[in-house]
Amino acid sequence: MEQELKTIYEVQLLESNIINNEKKKLIGPKKIEEMDRELEELKKKAEKEKAVIDELEKERRKKEKDLGVEKDRIKKIEAKLYEVKTNKEYQALLKEIEMAKEEIDKTEEDIIILMDRTEDLKKEYDSVLEHMKKRENEIKVEKDRLLNELANIDKTLEEIKKQRDQLLKNVSEEIRSTYLNLIEKREGLAVVNVKNGVCLGCYMNIPPQLFIEVTKNNRLITCPSCNRIFYFVEDI
Repeated sequence: MEQELKTIYEVQLLESNIINNEKKKLIGPKKIEEMDRELEELKKKAEKEKAVIDELEKERRKKEKDLGVEKDRIKKIEAKLYEVKTNKEYQALLKEIEMAKEEIDKTEEDIIILMDRTEDLKKEYDSVLEHMKKRENEIKVEKDRLLNELANIDKTLEEIKKQRDQLLKNVSEEIRSTYLNLIEKREGLAVVNVKNGVCLGCYMNIPPQLFIEVTKNNRLITCPSCNRIFYFVEDI
């Protein structure tokens, strides 16, 4: 009986491996899609920030052009100062020059603000690009690993199932039937260990005397609470 219990415990280990691989088979493609979406979002963020930077630089160039126009206008007005004949005309030109200089001051201030804002955004943009490059490399490695795993998972599952089915032939009909019934009812976990008097399947306490009997591994004992088969293994 001890050998049969050990065998059914080994079957459970293979069963858990099968379940894990089947989960990987389902989750793997979803993880790849999530990573692709993450990269796409990073690219969109970078593109948006670049578009804002381009727009700010376009606005700065426009203002620099306007600044040049205003400065040229002042030069032309100043040239007229030597041509006017009345004080009224002279004062009017001075007023025009003053207004143009105020406009230049405002434009120069706007240009400085635009330059500072652009500089800050460029730093953010560079940071996004650096992060995106890092994630691209990390995601490539992870995707390659997942794709390789998915490519071999069917073969792995087939091999593990063969091992499981072969081992099941080496136990009695009673144990095999109990095991298969529990696998269906207990979400793939039919055989469990007991630690410090606690079932590691449902985490309920079992009577002390029953725990002692379980540690002997010499007969089929099931949990009073979840009905899973007990197989005692030390230091787990």
